Amino acid sequence: MFRSIGYAALAAIGLAVPSPGTAQTLGFSDTYATLYIGATRMPDFDFDALQTVPDVIVGNGTITTDNGGTIGAAFGARVTPDLRAEVELSYSRNNTVEIGSPYATYDGDFTALFGTVNLWYDFPVGATVRPYAGGGIGFARVSHLGKSETGVTLVDDSDTALAGQLGLGLQFDVGPSGAVDLGYRYRMTRDLSFSTTQTFIPTDFVNAPYAAHAITLGYSYRF
Repeated sequence: MFRSIGYAALAAIGLAVPSPGTAQTLGFSDTYATLYIGATRMPDFDFDALQTVPDVIVGNGTITTDNGGTIGAAFGARVTPDLRAEVELSYSRNNTVEIGSPYATYDGDFTALFGTVNLWYDFPVGATVRPYAGGGIGFARVSHLGKSETGVTLVDDSDTALAGQLGLGLQFDVGPSGAVDLGYRYRMTRDLSFSTTQTFIPTDFVNAPYAAHAITLGYSYRF
């Protein structure tokens, strides 16, 4: 799943990179900073259950979550008239609801800190309203806390993995230097592993990629 999405992102970025005939126009201008907030929704979080004594997969499971929130910041610059490059840092949190099949109450949360390098292509359709699309690649630090119905902590661990995102949105100019940014992001990671806190028949959560949809509202200021 992550590999196919990554290939799509590379293809989209390849289409956005200018041809050799226009390479001489490359240059950093219109630097900007963006701050945003938004809402996130995680698909069901699927994992394999690894019994560590002995070291064997004994089953699989699913964790469901509530809608959550995200905040983020980016700093970038225009490298061609229609192409922007930026670095972005974002944080999101979703509370857990249930685990297993059949499901049981599962209190806890997922938090994710993403750092990515992005390329965004601005479609030249208007002077004050600009649709854009693109993506980025980087790393994510995902943490998971999970407690049983009786309040016993089952998992409290973090993992770091290669990460990426795809996105699109609209920017609306506000004054000579500002723009409101309405965006959508799909964020994902490679497989994660979370170790159990239990010592009796310890079972870790493994082969578990993180993914989340995000709708964001932000403000960009051009320097």
